[in-house]
Amino acid sequence: MTAMPRYRTDPSPRALAVRLRALLTAQVPVTCRVYAGLSAPSPDSALHARVTHAMARAFVAGSAVPRFEPPPSAHLRLLTAASWGRLDGVGPEMTTFPVDLASELWWRVHERTLGTLHTADRRVACDLLLRLGYPQRAAAAIGLTVIDPRNHVLSPDLALEQLAVLRCHLPSSAVEAMALRGARSGLPPSTRRDLALFVVFRNAARGADSTSLQAAAALAVKASSELPQNGFAGMLHRARLHRAIAVVPFVRHDIAEAHRLLGRALESLTSITPEGEMDRLAWADEAYALYSFLVRTHLSVGLGQRALGYADELVELSPGDDRTWALQGDALAACGSLDAALEAYGRGIALGGWGAARAAYLRGFVLERLGRVAEAAEEYVLSQRIDPTSSVVAGDVPGGGDGGGAAAGRQGAGRRPAAVRAVRVR
Repeated sequence: MTAMPRYRTDPSPRALAVRLRALLTAQVPVTCRVYAGLSAPSPDSALHARVTHAMARAFVAGSAVPRFEPPPSAHLRLLTAASWGRLDGVGPEMTTFPVDLASELWWRVHERTLGTLHTADRRVACDLLLRLGYPQRAAAAIGLTVIDPRNHVLSPDLALEQLAVLRCHLPSSAVEAMALRGARSGLPPSTRRDLALFVVFRNAARGADSTSLQAAAALAVKASSELPQNGFAGMLHRARLHRAIAVVPFVRHDIAEAHRLLGRALESLTSITPEGEMDRLAWADEAYALYSFLVRTHLSVGLGQRALGYADELVELSPGDDRTWALQGDALAACGSLDAALEAYGRGIALGGWGAARAAYLRGFVLERLGRVAEAAEEYVLSQRIDPTSSVVAGDVPGGGDGGGAAAGRQGAGRRPAAVRAVRVR
């Protein structure tokens, strides 16, 4: 069984600037144009891009929009524009965005965010503006200016939006502590549940057990018990809850219990039928997150064939997402299907942009295993040309395989100090 290396990227602002400069000359333009100008999705658009475009259309029409998973990067607009050689598209204001790139929908979103918005519209505006890479405008949409994370009381209606904006300005520890306080407070059950899940997923991203993770999982279960469990929205939230609490046994290496909870999440998800575009997108968004977790958990214990079955579901849900092809390539490599893994990683490269860097590195890794050293070197060069800030950690799959030849990872530079402080959002 081939253990694929873990590809990492330096999260610091300085590294982002380096990536933008690299993309200008890498000649790997992003094929999807949603995140730079809100152009209509194409067959090469990822599910999260289709969600963003649908949110924008619903927002300008004043229609209801459910909550979705966050997109994979807060800098998609910047990275997309840079991949086209358009640094004039990476500015901090919507009004300075290049006219030849902006669609009519772009300007309609811009105009509506400047008007008077009800609470539900402010929530959607904040989420949409963050997806488009405008955190200052997102903060203004929900009235967030100066905040002290030690004393701030989260809004019952806009708590998650406040946290999403503050993640751009505060250390993760301060934001998570604020969310955990909110989950223990007298806020409405749906808000407390969402705050607790926020903490669970943030801890899950680090992959380590902690008292915060355990407390947040328990608080999420308690808040969910106070809410309706039936209907489309109820079952969708139930699936998300079980996906979240499965993290607790997983980080403790209790794989059987983790898979039992993920199975319950899958049962909840498959028991409902979405009606209407936004419900279908909400269902697919949750399904993508769940199947991604299932792929990773099965790969971590050496169950490559099971992981491959779930990876095929990701291909059905979002073939325009580079993460889809990375996970399918990993699953194929774990099953020993190295030629098929090469094709999967190649599909990721074809989508262009920053995500092509990881796909190129993994393709090079497999080529090296096949003894095609010269071709592997070309892929490594391409990966480095797209993202010179990356680092790689050797794979570690229990039950077989080795990381073989991957470089040791570098620690991310430019982290903010952990001191809690009052922050002006600007």
